[in-house]
Amino acid sequence: MNTLHFRYAVEIEKTHSITQAAENLYMAQPNLSKSIKELENSLGITIFRRTSKGVIPTEQGLKFLEYAKQVLIQIDKMEAIHAPGKAQSRKLKVSAPRSGYISRAFTQYIADMDVSNEMELCFCETNSISTIENVREHGYDFGIIRFNLLHEKYFSDFLAEKNLTANALWEFAMTAVMSSDHPAVKREDLTYGELSDEFTELCYADDSVPYVSGAIERLMAGNRPADRPTKKIYIYDRGTALAFLSENNAFILDSPLSPEISEEHGLIQRKCGFRDNHYKDMIIYAEGHKFTEKEICLINKVHEIKNAAEFAGIR
Repeated sequence: MNTLHFRYAVEIEKTHSITQAAENLYMAQPNLSKSIKELENSLGITIFRRTSKGVIPTEQGLKFLEYAKQVLIQIDKMEAIHAPGKAQSRKLKVSAPRSGYISRAFTQYIADMDVSNEMELCFCETNSISTIENVREHGYDFGIIRFNLLHEKYFSDFLAEKNLTANALWEFAMTAVMSSDHPAVKREDLTYGELSDEFTELCYADDSVPYVSGAIERLMAGNRPADRPTKKIYIYDRGTALAFLSENNAFILDSPLSPEISEEHGLIQRKCGFRDNHYKDMIIYAEGHKFTEKEICLINKVHEIKNAAEFAGIR
């Protein structure tokens, strides 16, 4: 069985088109079709079927593609191993939520590294669904996901479906992060309903819950006055959020920040009461994944920064 054909099949699944897949793979369409037919014959199954929406996997094809992606990930990792006697490249791919304490941990991890040897690091800040896809399909070593505890069952089922393992990292209540000059800084007992009624809220536009459309929107809508206009700005980048907060009377909900981040950007974090303000961050990885020394080092750094943020003392 030619594992190169696995890559062909994965590309077809991604594009839903043999023509587009052939173009992406720089090969002739008839040759690609022939290769897929040979693969199907060797497996004794039909991997794809044509529909009005393009070429999609059959039920058996979906099962095959899940295994094929895992095989390709392992092949890529084996090919990345340097020959004996050559300095080993330090490669690490991590996907995580847009969170200050995780970003700070990664920054300090790099600062502590010996950069005299070759290295290749990838740190992707994105939503939880994309992080799951990154770990499952795109060769990321591990990821960190975030969800409200109300939605834990959906994420647990989705992780099981993707054959991923999860370990708890932190359970926390979201805080309201704002400029130190924000009008609400000195108020007592802030609530999400009060803040969202008066001030602009920054939100990450791509957060979602598996299987349940609009779950996050409904959760937050239930915590603010129904008859008041919504004032939100949807963003995708944490850097943009920090810059906007420092110059506007806006706020964002986030996990507790380390004191260094607050001081660096002139921000204040306040306790912010609202119903079901219970969140969890979890480390996810492929079943059977063995953590390397460098991965363990980064995870330890994440715990260190998390502890500093947790015990910073938020008013």
